[in-house]
Amino acid sequence: MKRKPARPPEESKHVLKHVGRLIEDHFKKGVNRVEELFRDSKESDDNLFSYFKVFIDDKGVASVTPSSRFMVERVLKAMDVKSAKTIVEYGAAGGVMTRRILEEMPSDGKLIAIELNDKLYENLAHIKDPKLIAVHGDVREVQEIVARHGVAEADVIVSGIPFAFLSGRGRHELLKATHDLLKPAGRFVAYQVTTHLIGLLEDYFHKVKTQFEIRNIPPHFVFTAYK
Repeated sequence: MKRKPARPPEESKHVLKHVGRLIEDHFKKGVNRVEELFRDSKESDDNLFSYFKVFIDDKGVASVTPSSRFMVERVLKAMDVKSAKTIVEYGAAGGVMTRRILEEMPSDGKLIAIELNDKLYENLAHIKDPKLIAVHGDVREVQEIVARHGVAEADVIVSGIPFAFLSGRGRHELLKATHDLLKPAGRFVAYQVTTHLIGLLEDYFHKVKTQFEIRNIPPHFVFTAYK
């Protein structure tokens, strides 16, 4: 069988550029289609579309849409919110999880919700509740943040930030700070797209429980780590 002659280098470059343009065009069409679906959906609103735009612009945002009600309820149950007077939330985004926590936690409780993204923090800051302290900052500075607001220990820490985007050292440092901030018998609840966090949690907590919520975009694992 005859072998086809190799393409000249210049022709190969031309083909690669053409393929690259096709892939880029298909990606843009896909993004536009998702935007159309969000705009046309009866369940969507301006906040949903805005969240999607933030997801495209900021790699630190883990999900393409806000957490579903199924995800929120699963996380709240893992947190045992009604028994928690002091809660810290990592990556509060626009406040979907935050609002439900505020509804369920004790009336004399305190919730410190931390969000780094500028646009998402604007939505979070609009929530009016005396129990809420909305912080525009980096969760890696959580110890300094809570100290500024008179909190020494937390009953529960909940996290929606994508740990996969932190460096290896960064993950360990944040988990150690999380462990140290929790009261004895406190719990850390993290919802993530992958299972990569399990081994790390087991390094810092004596027990880790794993659940999976498929009714979310994308589906998430919910980890409950007990101090």
